[in-house]
Amino acid sequence: MKRSLIVLTSCILFIGQARGQDTTAISAPTTKEDIALATITGIIVPLAIAGVVVSAVPPSYSIVAKEGVAYGAVNLETGFGIGEKKVTGVFSDWRLSFSYSFVLNSKVHNVFRTEVKHDLHFDFVERRKIFLSGVHISSGLLTDFPNEGYTVGAGAWLKTPWLSYFGFFPQHTYGITYRYNKFFRGKVFHEFSLGITAAFTN
Repeated sequence: MKRSLIVLTSCILFIGQARGQDTTAISAPTTKEDIALATITGIIVPLAIAGVVVSAVPPSYSIVAKEGVAYGAVNLETGFGIGEKKVTGVFSDWRLSFSYSFVLNSKVHNVFRTEVKHDLHFDFVERRKIFLSGVHISSGLLTDFPNEGYTVGAGAWLKTPWLSYFGFFPQHTYGITYRYNKFFRGKVFHEFSLGITAAFTN
């Protein structure tokens, strides 16, 4: 009888302790925890979104020469590429790019382009084989509304690959580009660009 009472008492104490632990485990978060979670979310989420946007549509800087006058310009360029895998990832052989330029201190501020670019690869510049060197030639159409024209260009670059498991972080091209631009009505302007472009390559 005494043994039964001891066992019963032990079971009651064990169950009571377990229920106390469960209550503690599922207790509601404190005000400090709520504030910390909201702060972390408010910082990390916008930074992550901004990182994706900048990676997909990176900025670059240009010098635009029109009628003997030089203007600064800010460019945004992204696009799609077709290429092959080289050790560390996929590098483009051909790119279809879409770009926007905002020309500073000019009567016409907005220039839009669609270009086809052919990439010619050289070799990797470091042992990890992430940065591939090369050059490209390009041609396409442009408009500043209401004028339309054509553009041809060439450039030299270092390129990092597009990695399939990081779909929001495309191939990036770091380099310098020259473009000869001519409107169908006859006006010509030249452009030198330095910066980054992106392409989702497959």
